[in-house]
Amino acid sequence: MVNKILENLNYEQRQAVKYNDGPLFIIAGAGTGKTMTLTSKVAYLIASGVAPQRILTLTFTNKAAREMKERILNMVGPAANMSWISTFHAFGLRFLRRHISLLENGLDEGFVVIDEDDAKKIIRDLIKELGIDEKTFPSTDAYNQVSALKVGYERFYLKSEDLQRLLAKYQEYLIDNNLVDFDDLILYTLQILSKEATIRLHYQEQFEYVLVDEFQDTDHLQYEILKLLSGDKIKKNICVVGDPDQSIYSFRGARYENNHDFIKDYQAKVITLSKNYRSTNKILSLANKLIKENLDRYPNYSEKHLESDLGSGYAPVFRKFSRDIDEVIYVAEKITELTQFDGYKPNEIAILYRSNYLSRVFEETFIRYQIPYVVYGGVSFFQRREIKDIMAYVRLSLNHNQDFFLKRIINVPKRKIGDVTVQRLEEYARYIGESVFEAIPSFEIAAGTKRELDNFYAMINKFSEAIDKNIDLSDLIDLILNGSGYKEMLLAEGDQGIDRIQNILELRGVFKRGEFLYEGNTKEKLTQILDEISLMTDADKNVATQDKVILSTYHQVKGLEFKAIFMVAMEEDIFPNANAIYSKGGLEEERRIAYVGITRAKRHLFLTHSETRFRFGRKEYNRPSRFYLEIIDTFGTVKPSYLGGGTVEFEIVSSFSIGDKVDHQIFGQGKIVAIEGEVAVIAFSAEHGIKKIILGHPSLKKSK
Repeated sequence: MVNKILENLNYEQRQAVKYNDGPLFIIAGAGTGKTMTLTSKVAYLIASGVAPQRILTLTFTNKAAREMKERILNMVGPAANMSWISTFHAFGLRFLRRHISLLENGLDEGFVVIDEDDAKKIIRDLIKELGIDEKTFPSTDAYNQVSALKVGYERFYLKSEDLQRLLAKYQEYLIDNNLVDFDDLILYTLQILSKEATIRLHYQEQFEYVLVDEFQDTDHLQYEILKLLSGDKIKKNICVVGDPDQSIYSFRGARYENNHDFIKDYQAKVITLSKNYRSTNKILSLANKLIKENLDRYPNYSEKHLESDLGSGYAPVFRKFSRDIDEVIYVAEKITELTQFDGYKPNEIAILYRSNYLSRVFEETFIRYQIPYVVYGGVSFFQRREIKDIMAYVRLSLNHNQDFFLKRIINVPKRKIGDVTVQRLEEYARYIGESVFEAIPSFEIAAGTKRELDNFYAMINKFSEAIDKNIDLSDLIDLILNGSGYKEMLLAEGDQGIDRIQNILELRGVFKRGEFLYEGNTKEKLTQILDEISLMTDADKNVATQDKVILSTYHQVKGLEFKAIFMVAMEEDIFPNANAIYSKGGLEEERRIAYVGITRAKRHLFLTHSETRFRFGRKEYNRPSRFYLEIIDTFGTVKPSYLGGGTVEFEIVSSFSIGDKVDHQIFGQGKIVAIEGEVAVIAFSAEHGIKKIILGHPSLKKSK
């Protein structure tokens, strides 16, 4: 059985599986068979006579744990069921079911584990009980900050007495009700192992072998638990598997330094897996070159030089565009080419970007091109909560009879207008035959609530007056964002709130384009924009759930692979992200994110950037990402140290220019006389006259 386990492994994988003479770090590059190696190692131990119950394997997701157990079962049979294979949290739960009473804090082994939604509900109630201002301390961010303070992630919380009070009250509530949250599963396990020498020794002796998957994602608490389980670190058979070059989750608490520390603390042997089974060599050469620019890589990591037996493959394509709309049109047309002529399925193609707001222009264009897509691991731009909230403000300001949208935002941000008040107001409106909004002035209720309702009424009327006075459409978004208190609410949510503000500012671009795209006054243009957005939303909903092009941030697709990858908006301050450039270790992590993106590609890789981009409703002039420039020189040639030198596709590309002759499906032949943002001004025949048509619309083609 042992030989059968080894027969499908390459040389480095076999060395890693067979090594059991002390601490080992298996540095597993992207696509090098990490899971196969780890599961084979567990199976090899069992087949070699190690009792399965003496092997502990820890990973990060239940899915990964299940897949590993299934693979090991297939290799060695039912004995695998006796091995401990679980997530860190599942291990903590199993451990605490036996030992939590040792904490002597009132919790017993019958405790109940609450999930994140439960925790947020408790914290929301405690904020009210403690009299903490909800506007400056929203419950969503409060949960994140309480968690960060609890586990000691100093960079993720703001020091304040209110936060300290909230955490103390929250922990008191949990203990009084015999509850633990996910953080407690780790914290309490660490506390018991730290203070109870007898328990610690028992587990050190029980687990002869400790293995850890995705080690680069461990935080400081998980590493401390591993050290306590290891006992005599120099002699212990502890094996960690991971790729430090794919450590990209510092925002979740992952500690890149754990990779260095493990090798130093354990004097660990390092075995590097470099044979890649995913990508062609020209793609891998690109990844190797980029990651070598990182300065803080441990010397052993430099041995990881990815290569494959899949041949040279297609050269990565570099494209520079004059406008962002040209970039999007290029991607849409290239996807059409890959699916229609190269036989790619849509779900074998992914568009990767650094921030969620960048999906908007791709979503709009893909709908026009009838390219099925899905926002992977996220929400479509027009379905995002903050976008729907701002759109509700717009709709109500445009038409005071929109009760549905009033109910969505009457208490967003919090205005102390509760559900009972809204229900009573709604009943009163029906009684007098008015819309809910128009019923507000004559509605009688307690003075404090009445004041809040009147303020809301005055605010919406202010927005309506601005529309009547033909405010610029993009300025309307700014007016609502600031005048409603919505921006202030999001700023209080920390990093998540900043991301949402960026999405709203990107909505400005939609409205700015509407200035040129539609005729009429502000009201008429608004109506047409809202209709267009409704159609986009409906089209997105009606796409079949399978076989769609993937739109995603880099973080969401780590661990996945695609035949074709488009890395878009490769521009300075977008990627690398402006906030990361000056933070400690931030730029190096951004480069690791780019490395993850490149190594998702199996056959085709496209890297694109635009000289100008309409971002947050304003035209920006952008420099190419430093990552882009680390790969190619200013002459558009590949640096001779990799890919064998030679030229690549690197040129300024413009889909349409002033003076171009074009054909339109309805209006016939015309000539572009001006380009305003994403909109072309086209002179057609006298019958049709001057028309404004958005660039990238499938009905518009260059004349041949």
